[in-house]
Amino acid sequence: MRKMQKFVLTALIAISLSACGATKETPGSGITQVEKEMESDMTKMGFDQTYIKKEGVDVIYLAGGCFWGLEKLMQSIPGVVSAVSGYANGSADLVPTYTKVTTGLTGYRETVRVEYKPDVISLDAILFSYFQVIDPSIENAQGNDIGTQYQTGVYYADEAARATMERIVAIEKERHEVFVVEIEALERFYDAEEYHQNYLDKNPQGYCHISRSEISIISEMLVDPGDYQRPSEEQIKAMLTKQQYQVTQEA
Repeated sequence: MRKMQKFVLTALIAISLSACGATKETPGSGITQVEKEMESDMTKMGFDQTYIKKEGVDVIYLAGGCFWGLEKLMQSIPGVVSAVSGYANGSADLVPTYTKVTTGLTGYRETVRVEYKPDVISLDAILFSYFQVIDPSIENAQGNDIGTQYQTGVYYADEAARATMERIVAIEKERHEVFVVEIEALERFYDAEEYHQNYLDKNPQGYCHISRSEISIISEMLVDPGDYQRPSEEQIKAMLTKQQYQVTQEA
């Protein structure tokens, strides 16, 4: 039995009031160089200097437009133990800062590192919640925010997460003729500046491209889709006669 009240997914994509506070400027030539990204044993894939693996806690990295709103959404979901705003999968030769990333020239995405207890909340539920509040058909933008830093993406840190992600993405692709969400292994992640962390708690009237009603609805979902996964093709064939399989699965 899960320790939380499980939930039903439902939400509408929000139209926002203003941009994420980005200040546009031309990048200078003095970009800080990363001395070396050593192979990290903190995650099975990728570099994340502040991530510490905890027993019974898994991790996924989600880019969904301005990180303020996505961070708040993830923090509202029971079973999520940590949500940290940061920058993911940009140029290996620089350490990102907000000023650099807002130029749109670094390749970094505003991303939230989501740590969660899989015995309380499934990765299925987290991903379906994520897809409820983004538009997967728009490239380099979400809500009123425009720029490469707002490109959507799901970045996995181990093979188990990859398998779940691929299954959920296959479902989402069937719902959208155009699907431009980046699906990649995590390469690197850097925490955003402290003033970005818990931004909407510090600034309750601050900008959020995800509506407060969406956050409330998702946080109170009743059914975890991870409990109702489709059986494998082999299992389905074993349960059905050949004729039943042809009628129900191949028609």
